[in-house]
Amino acid sequence: MKWWTTSWLLIKDVALTGTGLWIIYRQAVSAVPSDVLLTVGLALIAPSVYDHAKAVLSGRTDGPSSSSPAREPESPSLPSSSGAGTGDRPGPAG
Repeated sequence: MKWWTTSWLLIKDVALTGTGLWIIYRQAVSAVPSDVLLTVGLALIAPSVYDHAKAVLSGRTDGPSSSSPAREPESPSLPSSSGAGTGDRPGPAG
């Protein structure tokens, strides 16, 4: 299942979006742009735009493709009692 998910993300974010952007660019610089090709270009970039907009609007920082909720940060570990944090570090040489 992980292989398919990774493949779909790669196809969606690179192949579909890249092709859509290329079509839109070619129509933008064309002397006679085609409405049909512009629509096809927009349809090709729609899945990526949707995922990225959903991630931005929900405030998630773990990526748009992750289906798991954002994890809470772990508490920092306490220093060990073997001299760490006791101030016996050597000072700057000079």
